[in-house]
Amino acid sequence: MCFLAKPGIDLVLWLIVVLALNSAAITESRADVSAALGIDVSKPGVSIPPNFYGLMTEEINHAYDGGLFAELIQNRTFQDPGRNANGVPAHWSAVGSGKLSTDKSDPVNAALPISLRLDLNGEESGVANDGYWGIPIRPDTTYIASFYAKGGDGFTGPVTASLLTDDGNITVVRTSTQPISAKWKKYTITLKTGHDAPTTAKARFVLSGRGAGSLWFSLVSLFPPTYRNTSNGLRADLMQLMAELRPKFIRLPGGNYLEGGNFNDRFNWKKMIGPADQRPGHMGCWGYRSSDGFGMPEYLLWCKQLGAEPVLALFAGYVLNGEHVNAGSPEMAVYTQEALEQIEYVSGPATSKWGKMRAADGFVEPFPLHYVEIGNEDWFDRSGSYDGRFTEMAKAIRARYPNLKIIASAPVKSFKPDMYDDHYYRSPSQLFQMATLYDMPTDPTAPVTFAGGGSSGRQPDGIKTFVGEWAAQAGSPTPNLSSALADAAFVMGLEKNSDAVLMECYAPLLVNVSPEDPLKRYPRGWQWNTNLIGYDALRSFGSPSYYAQVMLRQNKGDMVLPASLGILPSTGQKAETLHGSIGVGSWHTQVEYKDITVTAPDGRKLFAADLSKNADRWAFTGGNWRISENVISPVGPNAETWAFVGEKSWTEYTISLKARKTGGREGFIVMMHALDGDNYQWWNIGGWGNTLARCEVAKNGDRVPYGVGKPFVVETGRWYDLRLEVTGNHIKGYVDNKLVTDTTYEPQPTAASVFATATYSKADRTVIVKAVNAGAESVDMAIDLRGISRVEPNGTAIVLTGEPGSVNSLDEPLKVAPKQETLSGAASSFHRTLPAHSLTILRLKTSTR
Repeated sequence: MCFLAKPGIDLVLWLIVVLALNSAAITESRADVSAALGIDVSKPGVSIPPNFYGLMTEEINHAYDGGLFAELIQNRTFQDPGRNANGVPAHWSAVGSGKLSTDKSDPVNAALPISLRLDLNGEESGVANDGYWGIPIRPDTTYIASFYAKGGDGFTGPVTASLLTDDGNITVVRTSTQPISAKWKKYTITLKTGHDAPTTAKARFVLSGRGAGSLWFSLVSLFPPTYRNTSNGLRADLMQLMAELRPKFIRLPGGNYLEGGNFNDRFNWKKMIGPADQRPGHMGCWGYRSSDGFGMPEYLLWCKQLGAEPVLALFAGYVLNGEHVNAGSPEMAVYTQEALEQIEYVSGPATSKWGKMRAADGFVEPFPLHYVEIGNEDWFDRSGSYDGRFTEMAKAIRARYPNLKIIASAPVKSFKPDMYDDHYYRSPSQLFQMATLYDMPTDPTAPVTFAGGGSSGRQPDGIKTFVGEWAAQAGSPTPNLSSALADAAFVMGLEKNSDAVLMECYAPLLVNVSPEDPLKRYPRGWQWNTNLIGYDALRSFGSPSYYAQVMLRQNKGDMVLPASLGILPSTGQKAETLHGSIGVGSWHTQVEYKDITVTAPDGRKLFAADLSKNADRWAFTGGNWRISENVISPVGPNAETWAFVGEKSWTEYTISLKARKTGGREGFIVMMHALDGDNYQWWNIGGWGNTLARCEVAKNGDRVPYGVGKPFVVETGRWYDLRLEVTGNHIKGYVDNKLVTDTTYEPQPTAASVFATATYSKADRTVIVKAVNAGAESVDMAIDLRGISRVEPNGTAIVLTGEPGSVNSLDEPLKVAPKQETLSGAASSFHRTLPAHSLTILRLKTSTR
């Protein structure tokens, strides 16, 4: 029996493990051992920082408005872009025969410049809001509604607030105010649903009046019960899911939301404090407006209710359109001063200027603050200005707050940061291989390089690392199990190297999974494809990666134990027989395809797309497609969607078609050997930002390129003739009869699919073994613990497993979820079978020598 020992491990320990394994293999009836894990409990390694695990998200995927912030009214100040019929603000509509219009003549204040006017005609009429993909109604539930209102032109009656279902316009609950005055006044009323109320999100919130005259409304709000019943608080089910993650910090505000698309829409924290009617809101950077109801006080509430510290991100003079200010400029001085004041708002005493403002917002006691980050992903700033901007701000912070740790978001030279923030969004296979990224280097003199948002390893000169954004990118809109296992291995590697990596947080955290509704003119709820926790107006669920992280976070331990993993060498892999249907795709690009034919090598027509006759033969993944005048095109302008047709038994063929780009940032996608939406190959013409033509292969959503890419730019507005010749694993791609791609798919040798680590919990003297098996076969692992006198025979095993492409959903929230069992027969040396596609955590109580 031959084992591969990891270079640099304790050879004596390894021999002890091998001998123990051989002995165990002889005495037990089981398959041959295929992996060996030796753990030395007598020589604990690095301590794991207590604040190692945290959370991060930004205003993306309706994470705050329509997500964590419990407000149910969308466009509550009538300022969101877009209008419904007759110029009515988006998400508002008339009920009854009244007439709606917007009015700027007499605003409540400067932060609320627009009001919604309702002209009555004697009968009851009203205004309705459809919420964030519906208003959630539940039985026996209390809602708090508030709004500014005034009457005019003879109206002196009350305003009635109601919850109405879409089906049949059934009124679930209604209540009325006192008569409305002729001047602006804020009204607050309570609506309590009955025991027989339906559970549905197909509902609206309505404000109505009866009689003659006019009504004006501003800042309309509706809150359900919130987490810990806090006024204007946070959504309870999402907070409960996050509480299970046991975060010790929250990076805020986080992501591109800090920078904004331009300087007018940057994260201007001073406009996000105080009462809701003093917050004007701003345009976000992910295609929708931010109400700023979720501002700095709500960030702090989030931290307080989860028992987490803030890690404060500071705007540093760069915005996403590429504009920036220079160090030493008056503008940079303003942003530096604002950063100092923001720190004071969070952590200063209530007697300080900005601490007093925080106290007025409901938090008298200052928050503990140990880390601040200057900017976000400033490596996107190609001007080279970040070094100067960072240095100016860092020096000012160090002078005022000498104990704060300062994080840099990109490499700097003029001021030594305490930490660097590394970001990694990779395919599952890539991220799995990065589990050893921060291991001690075999060549300490090799320089650390920075590319694509992250470093190549440990930082020199004592600088630590914060992995502030990371995730495996397979599964949409939440990760599948393949991503979850890569995520688990990666974060286990970070934990193992927590002397160098002090903190980590996955991103993005939250996603509204509501689909597009063309009839109501709703877009889909998400902009980023792979996100940890999903929800709609009524329900929520954790993804497989969420459960993997719950398992790891709830079984962290206090210190790392030296662990040596040995894996049997691969015996090779079976040759693939490539087969599958064909298709076309779109990646955030408006494209059209027509005249699609598939021809066998002998000239037979396998498929000829008369779209008017065989539209029902197509299958779609990721979004809907439109068939019009024999042209097929995706419905959504920013979709990541594929359209398949044909037989999965096809092996060799030629695909011919015409393609035209009408907008967007990439080019064309022609698919071959497609089995489903997660397993396929494609020819990507104008991919990588409309720069290359290259082939890629996807397995369980894990997509990697192969062959050599050739520069290619797709022009907008013209038709191209595309031809793809598929001969087994040999691919030839032609554009306008010119050979562009000529490549052969050669499956790469299967990399090691097992990764394992161990930690120790001092309080209950427990060894915690963590093992990922990302392979398609179960693995018999022999586990040997050294440096202990006894292992309790009954331990605990927690296992997450399933099919690699499996995802959780609103309807199947626990399709992939951990199961716990009693581990009987545990000893200092024993076997454990790791199921295929699994994460296993073993808790073993011990006594040390």
